[in-house]
Amino acid sequence: MRIELFTSGAKLPSLIEGDPTHSSQMFHSIEQTTDASPLMLVAYDGDKETAHLLVVKNRSLRLLPPGLYVWYSIYGEGVYSSRCNDKEALFAMMLEKLFTIFDYHHTFIEVRNLKDSRFAYNILSEKFFFPLRDNRIYISLHSRDPWQRLTRTYRSHIRKALERGVTFGSATTEEEKDKALRIMHKYYMSKLRNRLPSIDFLRTMLTPQENNIEKARLFVVRHKGEIIGCSICIYEKERAYLAYSCGLRKSHPLLYPGIMSVWAAITDAHSRGIPHFEFLEPKGSNIPSGYLNFILNFGGKQVGTLHWYHFKWNCINKIMRAIYV
Repeated sequence: MRIELFTSGAKLPSLIEGDPTHSSQMFHSIEQTTDASPLMLVAYDGDKETAHLLVVKNRSLRLLPPGLYVWYSIYGEGVYSSRCNDKEALFAMMLEKLFTIFDYHHTFIEVRNLKDSRFAYNILSEKFFFPLRDNRIYISLHSRDPWQRLTRTYRSHIRKALERGVTFGSATTEEEKDKALRIMHKYYMSKLRNRLPSIDFLRTMLTPQENNIEKARLFVVRHKGEIIGCSICIYEKERAYLAYSCGLRKSHPLLYPGIMSVWAAITDAHSRGIPHFEFLEPKGSNIPSGYLNFILNFGGKQVGTLHWYHFKWNCINKIMRAIYV
């Protein structure tokens, strides 16, 4: 078994289909940004790929404390072939490869969005990672109609919005996509907790692949021809992820654009037969109560998971492990 590291999209090989957050399309999208760089770790058994893991190298200039911060982010377990019998062992090998380039210039490594909080627990602990509690919030679309999961208040809001002429659906033209992305960019500029990637990154993510497989979709909420809300969903085989959503609530309070932008993504996933719908925006255990209630009104369920950190200073890792483990 060997692990190869790819840092250029031009040299990236064909990869196993799976989690969109570890796809080649996501790799190419991140390449378009200025504050992040993609790294793809690929495991080979002979000439055949066994697994791959996308790692995002982030850069951020901060004032308090002042300095340039560089860190690695891993979102989920990665993608594994059907031939893989021990995912955790293979994950450990790819993580070991990442440590070979983790040097003085990098602040920390984070591992988050693990579907199973027990995945690689012993391996991460042995590497002196320490866990913080995190939340995953999702809706099951297969057992009940999403309309039945809504609270009575949200059913009333959606009915009123539709009666007042609100419509929603996928963005159909490039002009409509550009306008929606500009609205979303302006909306997120005022958000301190959440950050929107560059518009170029989002455009690349929304572009279908060569085989015309759609990994992401942009939804728009319209009223009298004007876009008043939008959302972005990314897909894998059995799960849809709401990545970003916004609504012009202050200028259109009686049309409920924030609710409708999320409802557009949920109803589309249900119509396509996708059994699970997950919210990616909440980060950490300290989700603002207002936003948490907003999600739960759609019938969302909270599932506890772990968010792992490893700083370049082992003394900090040992102190944090003593506190949180």
